[in-house]
Amino acid sequence: MSRSLQFTGILCGIICLVCITSAISVGNIAISPSGDLVSGVTRASASFIINFPSSGGYTFDNDHTLQMDTELDDAIWTYSILLDGIENPSKSEAGPNIRLSGWELSYPSNREISLKVKVQGTAPVVDVSKEQILVSVRELDNRNAVVTGSQVTKTKMVLNPETIGDSAAAESATLTALRPRIDQLAAGGIDTSSAETKYGQAGTLLKSAETNSDFARAQFDLTQAVSLIDKLESEVVILEAQKAIADAESSIGETEDLITYFRVNKSMSSDSRLMPILSKWEIAAERLTTARDLYSEGEYEDAARKAGEAAAKGDEVLADAQALKEDVDANPLAALGGIGGAISGSIVTILIIVVVVVLVVIGIILFRRRRRWDELG
Repeated sequence: MSRSLQFTGILCGIICLVCITSAISVGNIAISPSGDLVSGVTRASASFIINFPSSGGYTFDNDHTLQMDTELDDAIWTYSILLDGIENPSKSEAGPNIRLSGWELSYPSNREISLKVKVQGTAPVVDVSKEQILVSVRELDNRNAVVTGSQVTKTKMVLNPETIGDSAAAESATLTALRPRIDQLAAGGIDTSSAETKYGQAGTLLKSAETNSDFARAQFDLTQAVSLIDKLESEVVILEAQKAIADAESSIGETEDLITYFRVNKSMSSDSRLMPILSKWEIAAERLTTARDLYSEGEYEDAARKAGEAAAKGDEVLADAQALKEDVDANPLAALGGIGGAISGSIVTILIIVVVVVLVVIGIILFRRRRRWDELG
């Protein structure tokens, strides 16, 4: 490639870069009021200055358009061009948007130009509280596409007082539904002090949101309450997972102690009655391991569910182990399994025979004594 072509390519790249980075800039933005707006009531305004960096030897591309929009009702735009520091007479237009052509804004690059703008109007009527555009500024090319880096948008929360009460009531129902879950955790020995703090704070904020006549303050309190309730719900789920895992650990651990007792103290390792208990215990322990893994991965709801399954199986096998212990402890020979049962049955038979023999002997003795008395008589 020749040096001239390389130079031409570099020059084109520089020109493109200048064009890309020469989009308008918006500064000195002042918005009133600073807080949220009330639907159909609050008067609002925004003032700002638009600067025009030179592009291709001109302050603004002659084929481009400057567009400004707002969602305020009854909007009035007031703007004036400052050329070399001198402000021209201002103009006013009504409506949701205005457009200024490149013909009005295109000057040689040795001139300094800026646009001073103010828009004012009334907060739009909304069905539900939501963000609305206070002002949006953008440069459009000859195809009405937004020039990269030129768009600036400022929004405001517009409140519908009627929906604030409805939202507060819905959040109150959500909060109330959490009460029995927190109580159950506390009854199970779980530390719920942090959850109780959030519960109390959320309740206070919701009460304020429902009764405050200052709608902006009511919306602020409602937003804060929603954030607290979301955090509280997440915390309760985590605590429930912790409790479920702890419950499973308790029953499974107690069964493990009994299994050790049977094997060590009673020498029942090969006892057929212990096999089903071992099998159930392994299933419960496997489910507990899965629950712990899910908890460590942040899958708290799944961890609580799996821990609940582990606890249910753990309770079942614990009941079986306790029943076997009662049987073994009540009859020491029962620990010997079938042999012990046979021995136990033999002893019973021998005892019966002994009793019968004793009774027979006693009967013979009494019979002989009676005959002797009869002969003497």
